[in-house]
Amino acid sequence: EYSRKYDKKVGDGSSVFKQVDREQSLIHLMRVNLLKRMESSINSFALTVEKLLNEINFLIQKIDSHNGGDIEELSIEDIETDTEEFEPYLIGRKVKVLIQDIDAVRWKQDLEEDRNRLTTLLHEARMIETERDAKLHRLKEIITYKCRHPINPGNKKVIVFTAFADTANYLYEHLAEWAKETQGIHAALVTGTGTNKTTLKDINKDLNSILTTFSPVAKERHKIDEKATHEIDLLIATDCISEGQNLQDCDFLINYDIHWNPVRIIQRFGRVDRLGSKNKACLLYTSD
Repeated sequence: EYSRKYDKKVGDGSSVFKQVDREQSLIHLMRVNLLKRMESSINSFALTVEKLLNEINFLIQKIDSHNGGDIEELSIEDIETDTEEFEPYLIGRKVKVLIQDIDAVRWKQDLEEDRNRLTTLLHEARMIETERDAKLHRLKEIITYKCRHPINPGNKKVIVFTAFADTANYLYEHLAEWAKETQGIHAALVTGTGTNKTTLKDINKDLNSILTTFSPVAKERHKIDEKATHEIDLLIATDCISEGQNLQDCDFLINYDIHWNPVRIIQRFGRVDRLGSKNKACLLYTSD
């Protein structure tokens, strides 16, 4: 009977948006997100599992420490959910729910079961360290082969796209210095969140400077700096640059993971397969 308190009327009031339906939809979204994170990289998957574990531990602690007191007589309609005064009695972010309206015993049992399963998953994920990351090793092999056997003469440029900033950071951490030492090329990271990075010294790390250094011909760098000769050959990025960028100096694009929206794959490849390209051929590769 408590669930009806959290149902909301929509439109002219003739329809009701049920909280139970919202929760079922969220379950499917969370499942897809976990699978996409695991497809992307074991590192991203582990970070998500760890975040979920922390959230579950917080909820269990909140249930254990809950003491309704005088609020037991109140209903969710009687309190202001956006004030700190009632925060100890509420659970949830977008939809605030009174702890007293929850079957706390049953929910805690479910949370503890989730905690046990997620703990096992996190342990297994953490066992796959960099040395055992076959997907990362395969990426290194592909980049090595491309640098030694360029599609177009002298062109060592590679873009690696991923849907997640966590994966992009992970790849840069384990590829940047390796690419510099073994392939003699400089790398850069662009995610749209956090700080951009590059192994090139003495250049600005803003988005435009990095992309211009990666694709100086298409970006017409000579009009800005005639003396600049340094270049970035390995660009690791999220879909923050999958639209509106001229990066056709590059002829090889790698999808390290598949975005949930297939249009993104077309947009990614559109960065290199563009009018004005000096390359006779370009290649799209999807990691397995």
